[in-house]
Amino acid sequence: MSKDKTLDVYYKDRHVGTLAEMADKRIAFQYDREWIRSGFSISPMSLPLSNTVFVPNERSRDCFGGLFGIFSDSLPDSWGELLLDRYLSSIGIHRENISTLDRLAYIGTSGMGALEYVPAKNTDFDVIGSKLNFDEIAKECGDLLASKPSDQIDILYRLGGSSGGTRPKVFLREQGKEWIVKFPARNDPDISGKREYDYSLCAKKCGICMTETQLVNSAVCEGYFKTERFDRQKGKKIFTTTFAGILEADFRAPACDYNTFMKLTRALTKDNYEDKEQLYKIMCFNVMTHNKDDHTKNFSFLYTEDQGWRLAPAYDLTYSDTYWGEQTTSVNGKGKDILDDDLVYIGIASGIKENVCREHIHIIRENTQALSEYINGTYPDRINLSVKDRILDLKK
Repeated sequence: MSKDKTLDVYYKDRHVGTLAEMADKRIAFQYDREWIRSGFSISPMSLPLSNTVFVPNERSRDCFGGLFGIFSDSLPDSWGELLLDRYLSSIGIHRENISTLDRLAYIGTSGMGALEYVPAKNTDFDVIGSKLNFDEIAKECGDLLASKPSDQIDILYRLGGSSGGTRPKVFLREQGKEWIVKFPARNDPDISGKREYDYSLCAKKCGICMTETQLVNSAVCEGYFKTERFDRQKGKKIFTTTFAGILEADFRAPACDYNTFMKLTRALTKDNYEDKEQLYKIMCFNVMTHNKDDHTKNFSFLYTEDQGWRLAPAYDLTYSDTYWGEQTTSVNGKGKDILDDDLVYIGIASGIKENVCREHIHIIRENTQALSEYINGTYPDRINLSVKDRILDLKK
């Protein structure tokens, strides 16, 4: 594969700095001198503005492919990683023959957020939604997850090769907005799309900020969840990083408490009250609606020149479990049997008054009653068939 050991990082056509692979496969980073003079720290806790060669710790090789977390955020995981591997295999490049820098180069200018990597190897990810048959895409995604051959790997890669998360998804542009459409993973019920859509409507009623959401019609299931991207606004890329990227925390395992999340949010946003109140509501919502997959990649910050660091809109709010049966992010040190007093403790410690904390709990508890059928597992499937089986039935 490529013999290049360096890759340049850009933001809005400005050179941020350079990544360089070391002998032990860790990826060092150094800011461009002009960026130090007029830019901002892209990861305040790990990469302060300084004319220094920054080297990630040894854990980074296992957690982030040898990268600092902010750059690892640009790489796809789970579904997107699978697509990239299958795409590269289809053109004769095997997984073991590409480096972490090669992977960033394939993401190039199409990654989540606003960082871009040059020289890029990426293909065109610009797809117009009106041309897509979502039921057919769902079938192809299911085949790929089942390790079956697909002759649509190129289009699937162009549609979602830079995506993160477990569920298959595609990116598209419609009417001047950019969207993500999700499809069921292998073990997801057919209601997963409608369920996440209903969760999004409920979250908004609870006062939680989210981007626009829709339910895409389907002939074979309850529908597919569609959400507007918050890292794209009016055709422009918005600098975005996850909590995992900022904290250098492995999202695959329990690593944090909401108290840590609150401290981080207060530090980055200069104690912005709206943001810490938003995070408090999300915490309460997750606990009350059985959303236990609340790991460090499911929370993000946005950075803009006029507003600085702000908490990103909420996302990935849906019913989810963990194999250990507890919240991935603990509440006051507890992963289960979480009481209102535990929630209130987190709020008070962050500077929110107790009566305000309890009022939010009351409002969220009242509104989330609408999700009780999902939470209790009593929502009926329309037809107890997989998406693929339904498509086959339609073709008979």
